[in-house]
Amino acid sequence: MRQDCTYRALCESDLFRGVDCSDFGDFCSVTRPRTFEKGEIIAKEGDNCNAIGIISEGQIAVQKISTSGEFATIALLSEGDFFGADIIYSSNNTYQTTLETMKTSKVRFISKDVMNKIMDQCPTVKDNFLRILSDRVSYQNRRIELLSQKTLREKVAYYLIELYNQSNKNLEDMVPETCKKCEMFGKESCKYPSEARTVELPVSKEIAAKYLAMPRPSFSRELISMEKDGLIKVNGRRITLCDVAKLETEIVEGLSANN
Repeated sequence: MRQDCTYRALCESDLFRGVDCSDFGDFCSVTRPRTFEKGEIIAKEGDNCNAIGIISEGQIAVQKISTSGEFATIALLSEGDFFGADIIYSSNNTYQTTLETMKTSKVRFISKDVMNKIMDQCPTVKDNFLRILSDRVSYQNRRIELLSQKTLREKVAYYLIELYNQSNKNLEDMVPETCKKCEMFGKESCKYPSEARTVELPVSKEIAAKYLAMPRPSFSRELISMEKDGLIKVNGRRITLCDVAKLETEIVEGLSANN
């Protein structure tokens, strides 16, 4: 039963989306499953990469560690995500980052040769693979833009607007067509406007601070400061954006200053 759950999680991942689950067992049979405990290092910067890792359960942080021991969390990977694809097909097949588990995680590894065979047999997987790699390039560009923000407030504002844009995209998919014709997903009596302005941190504040490359106390202080200034309201990990336009102005001014 547990194995069936793992197969289902992989079948529903972005990489294998659209693949007939009845054929999925054949793909899983050629993967190598491994379990990693919380805080375990899956790969260090400089290690050779000889397989793609697909996460069937858990959460993994992609980290860049400096010579002084300081580190920034470049990305957070969760169930359905995979890593190593951009490395095993590169002329330099060594990890440029460190992968650390944030909780107990299960990963299935697929060698380059096996991955080639899977993509040859299943064009859907190849299409998914190329789309995901392209999306990652866009993501890394946004990440660079976030980290280029000079002040803590600019970084936090950029992060919240990113979450806001993503949640609005997801909400728009759920909103009825009649409601989409209203301004901001509807009139004041509509239930969607308040939802559209509320985002939820996908991780703890400690991990979010690492993602933003700032100390945890600094992140908390900036949230408190932004709340006092009327920009946001904080309720645990749920944050309501009270003035989206002003938050966007913070970002624009930050980008202008960088240029």
